[in-house]
Amino acid sequence: MVCHESDHVHLELLDPRHDPEPPGWEQLRRAAGQYVTWRYDLLRAYAWAAQTPVLLAVLSEGGIAVGAVLASLRGIRPRRGSYARGRDIAGVVDVQVPGSRSEKGWWFTGDPEPERRRELLRAYVRGVRQALGPGWRCVLWREVPSGESAQLPGVVKVRLPTAPLARLATPWTGIEEWYAWLGGTRGASLRSWARRLDADPGLSIGVGPARELVTGAEASVLRAENDLKYRNRLFPLAPLPQPYFDGLVASDEVVAVAYRDGRRLIGLSLTMDHPTWPICLSWGALAPEDGGRKHLYFDFYVRMVEWAIKAGKSGLVLGKGKAEIKRSLGADLVSSSAIAVPC
Repeated sequence: MVCHESDHVHLELLDPRHDPEPPGWEQLRRAAGQYVTWRYDLLRAYAWAAQTPVLLAVLSEGGIAVGAVLASLRGIRPRRGSYARGRDIAGVVDVQVPGSRSEKGWWFTGDPEPERRRELLRAYVRGVRQALGPGWRCVLWREVPSGESAQLPGVVKVRLPTAPLARLATPWTGIEEWYAWLGGTRGASLRSWARRLDADPGLSIGVGPARELVTGAEASVLRAENDLKYRNRLFPLAPLPQPYFDGLVASDEVVAVAYRDGRRLIGLSLTMDHPTWPICLSWGALAPEDGGRKHLYFDFYVRMVEWAIKAGKSGLVLGKGKAEIKRSLGADLVSSSAIAVPC
């Protein structure tokens, strides 16, 4: 743990592998409305398997926590496997949430004004540079919503295009209203596929708390297979280790849709619960030629929309990728960017 003071903002810089959980962290996370991905035991599990060091910064003023920033420290030397020794003397501070492209890597308590947010993030950048050294000359801010780039400190900002984020509002009283709202062939096909899968005698479909439906080992295998399809992104996210999934599925904040052929898991979605906007975190399934079923990808959205309606949620964050498919399901596509800022 390293502490820095910058612009009257106190920075507690933590390596989740070794540093203990900050006092009151879990209460702070929940009070700020942050998802389970920020739980400290999950950050620790990710950090031990990561290819680059992970740095959590807790920002405080007057002894009161006011925000947090999470980053991967991407050094100039290539590494293989997990890192075993310290960090590089130079590199990029990559602000991101491990395993989730639907969240920003920073947040604040309360609702500070935009200029105050900029001041807090400026203090973060200065404090991190003091801790890491002069070779760390750039911060990459991921998943910056449209209109928020002005809150990021720095004069020169390089915008890197990223996929839009799909958000589906769920104002309906039942799943049939959603089908009717979609209309045309999309609504009819979703209804038809769901009925066929329900009638499949060899298939069981479970929707509910993940800890009751799946193990961490099963979840990690399907997630890893799905991640292999998306390895061509800039700074691809490291594979999530099984201990991460062990903690994730054991949480009371994760909902699963699990498809089984007998005892064999052939499809799985994990969704991070939230009072208003749960996030669909991951999806994985076996191909039909490997024992899976057709149309499971579409069907899990049907199950989650039905769950969200019954649970009284405002909507679902469907995540990134396959934007046009998600638009066809009624989702709005919200633009965001990665922004590189030399410092």
